[in-house]
Order: sequence, then structure tokens, then C-alpha cells
Amino acid sequence: MKRENIKYPYLTRPVEVITFDNGHRLVLAHKKSTMVNISTWVATGSINENVQNNGVSHFLEHLMFKGTHKYKAGEFDRILERKGGIINAATWKDYTFYYVTIPVEEFDLALHLHADMMIDPVLPEEEIGSPFEINGNAPKDKRERCVVIEEIRMGQDRNWRKVYNVLNDAMYEKHPYKRDVIGSAEIISAISREEIMRYYKSFYTPFNMTTVIVGDFEFEYAIKKVQEEFNFQKFDCFEPLIPDKKEIETSVKNPKTIEKTAHINTGFMMWGFLCGCPKNLKETIALDLLTTILGDGKSSRLNTKLIENVKEPYVYEVQASHYQFKDGDNFMIDINFNADKKDTVLSDIKNELETLSNISEEEVQKAKKFAKVNFAQEAETVSSIGDMIGEFMTVFGDLSLANEYLFKLDEIDNIYLQETAKKYLSPELAAVSILMPEAK
Repeated sequence: MKRENIKYPYLTRPVEVITFDNGHRLVLAHKKSTMVNISTWVATGSINENVQNNGVSHFLEHLMFKGTHKYKAGEFDRILERKGGIINAATWKDYTFYYVTIPVEEFDLALHLHADMMIDPVLPEEEIGSPFEINGNAPKDKRERCVVIEEIRMGQDRNWRKVYNVLNDAMYEKHPYKRDVIGSAEIISAISREEIMRYYKSFYTPFNMTTVIVGDFEFEYAIKKVQEEFNFQKFDCFEPLIPDKKEIETSVKNPKTIEKTAHINTGFMMWGFLCGCPKNLKETIALDLLTTILGDGKSSRLNTKLIENVKEPYVYEVQASHYQFKDGDNFMIDINFNADKKDTVLSDIKNELETLSNISEEEVQKAKKFAKVNFAQEAETVSSIGDMIGEFMTVFGDLSLANEYLFKLDEIDNIYLQETAKKYLSPELAAVSILMPEAK
């Protein structure tokens, strides 16, 4: 095995990264606490899906809790919850991760169950549910297939989800990020257990997994236990799935405005920009600062200009957000507004983006202070540390960048922010999605 010590902010000792001979990575972080957090990050999500299996990552996440050869469906949750454990999982574009936070004295039990779930899921047919025609009669036995389809349908009824899905598709030409992580009811209703298991075998491999353990424990003991519990199977006689070739897109190639209607009373609008990859740490921090300055909180430019300082506001909600993805970040602006003022709102957002060519040093210092507080808060609990380490390992691809964060933050001035805004956030680089009330 290969062992490496990496300095990590706010922790009393370096984080240790172990790479086993099979490629499985283990990250150990010491944090004085009565709790321990164990998570495994699988470097796969919608980024490795295609048009035939879109949504399989999220569906598989549900099914991973449906039993192994040692434990029946539901036992994993029941055993750990009785011990005070918090168990959950999440699927996103670049990764799927599973975690348990539990009192440290239950470390052995939690690691045993967590590892067993990761390396030996049964994916039983009776838990998945039979495939069926989506436009026909749904099966009477409402198994996990129907649970996921209901989740998809609930999302389709949410206004912001409708606007986001149109925008996300418009921002990308071919990259799989353009697909909805949760998939479609048509695919989930038809996908077979064999296809789901093939996806599992293709991407839930040792070199695609990073296990992160955070808490007050002995590192050598943890290494020994992980080696014992993560006894990966070898899958013979199957044809692995090969991901589609990806061309990284860091700008919207065909900027456009797409307008749709729904049975609503107000307008919803999202502006979307594609940006560089998060490994350029200084640039991705600058985009975070621009989020704060432009549209995060009541004192942000957009909120002040469009809501706080308007006698009769026609914008009801406005915010900016920045998402890091392995193949390039997203920067978005969300606006809920009086539908009669659509053209005014479009003009307002355009004007505010153009004002980013002039950022004061006072704004920079205020945004930096906010960033430092947020970064420090990420080191307060075992679960938040585990989440941060997992993201740096899977999305940023380099845990040492975490220790560079505060240094890079201090390097940024208003000139650099203005250059970054000009590079990525010019109005002509945006895709815009608008949802308007249906005509009466």
C-alpha cells in the first residue's frame, strides 16, 4: 500500500491517505469527538450514464440498502439506528456517496455493515419490482422502482425543477452533465436488474472508491479493519459498461433564451453559465466570492437593487449560486418575479452582470470574511469534515488543495474578480430558462 500525509486546515494532525494495491483509497482524519463518520464516495453518477440508462446511478443508490448475502433488506438501517446511527446516501453528477455517523464505540459494527453494503449488494428482484410499461397499469406491488418513479413525478411538479432542467439541457451540447441525475420514468420503469448489476460491477470497483473515516480513533487499527472488511469480489464473465467519450465544456456554445409556460401565477427565471474546472482553485474561489457579492443574502447587489431598494418590488426572490463539478463549474442566477415585468427583469440582470466590471475592495473583503467563516464551519463536525474531504477527493481530484484554500483566498483582489467575471459571467455567455404563466 501507499501512504501519504496531507496537512488539512483546522485539524490537529495531518490527514492520512492510504492507497491499497487494488486501488481502493482510504482517508483517515482525526477529530476529537464522541462520534465517528464513515463514508464511501464512488466516482460515478450521471457523468457515466447514457441515454439508455440515465437515472441508474440514483436508482442503484436506493437499491444498495436492500440487503446483502449476510443481511436482509432493512437490517442495515435497523441495526445502526438502534445504536444511534445516522445513515443516508446521495447521488450527484460526479459521485454517489454513502455514509453513517455513529457513536465512536460502535465503529467496528458500523464499518462492518457499511463495507458489506458497498461490496456485496444483492439487488433482489422482489425489492426492485418488475419492469412495466410506463403508460400502462402500474404493478400492484409498489416496490423501489415505483418509489423512484414517484420521486421523479414529484420533481416534475416543482417550478424551479422545471426551469432548471430546461436550463441544464440548454447549457451543454453533448456532455452527460446535460442529463437529469434522477432520470426519467420511462427508463426507470423498464431497466432490468441485469442492467443495474452491470452498472454496479462496472463502476463500484476498488479504484473507483474512496472511503473516508473521521473521528477519534487509532489510525493503524482503522487501516487493519478496512482491509479486513472491504474484501472486494472479482467479477468474471461480464462485459463492463464503457462511458461515452466526454468533451469538457467550459462555456455555453449556443447561448439562448428558452421560454415555457405552466399553470402558475408568477414568473420563474434562471440564468446559467459554464465555468472552468475546480482544480483551478483560485478561480473557483473567485466564483464563490462573486456569488456572495452578486446574489447571496439581503446585502448582495441583486437583492439590494431588485428588492430592498425598490418602492414597489416586482422581484420576489433572487439569488446566485455556484456548483463545482469535475469537468467544469456552473454559475446560476434564480429569479422569481411579477410575470408582467419579464423584459424588465431580463434587462435588470444583464445590467447587474455588466456592473461586475467594477467591484470595490470593501465588497471583496466582506465576501472573503464570509468565505473564511464558511470554510471554518466545515471543520466543526465529523460529518462536515467527511463531506469536505470526499468532495476534494472526487470532484477537485486533489486533497492537498484544501490546505491551499485560505492562501488562494488571500491572493484574490478586486482586479482578479473583475477578470474572472468578464471571462465567465458576461450576459452574452448565458443560457436563460424562463417559466411563465399560461395565457388566460
